[in-house]
Amino acid sequence: MKNLYNHITVIITLIFFMVSFSGHTQKKTYETLLETVYLKNTKEIVYKNTFSNYNDDLIASKEIKFKKEIKFLKGKNSSLLFVSNKNNVELVTASYLRIIQKAANRSRNAEAFQLFLINNLPQLSHQFSIDDNLEELYFISRKDTFNGKIDALPSVL
Repeated sequence: MKNLYNHITVIITLIFFMVSFSGHTQKKTYETLLETVYLKNTKEIVYKNTFSNYNDDLIASKEIKFKKEIKFLKGKNSSLLFVSNKNNVELVTASYLRIIQKAANRSRNAEAFQLFLINNLPQLSHQFSIDDNLEELYFISRKDTFNGKIDALPSVL
């Protein structure tokens, strides 16, 4: 009786391996028949862009106090969302404000500001390159940075 059970388990195991290997070879034949698929470079369709809305709000306020805003936003844990057919980006608002502050402080002009944002947020590079408000955002945010305050001092010569 014990010998019969051993023979049955061996037969069932062999049948299992034969079925699994036959499915594996069939899969390989399908892989060889498939052709390469090339995707067109389609235009990015944006469904939601709270980054742009937040930039508009910052521009409308005319003055930004980075330390105060970052401290306030840390407590709220609010985030900005960018959703499109190509990518989705979610970033804490306080972190985004820190990036804007660094970009404004380290940049000498609006083009450098835009490049800094593109390098630090590459997921949004396409949006930053077409955004018309970045120059205005640079001038408003530059006023509250250290280098902006130094530039505002009258030169003594």
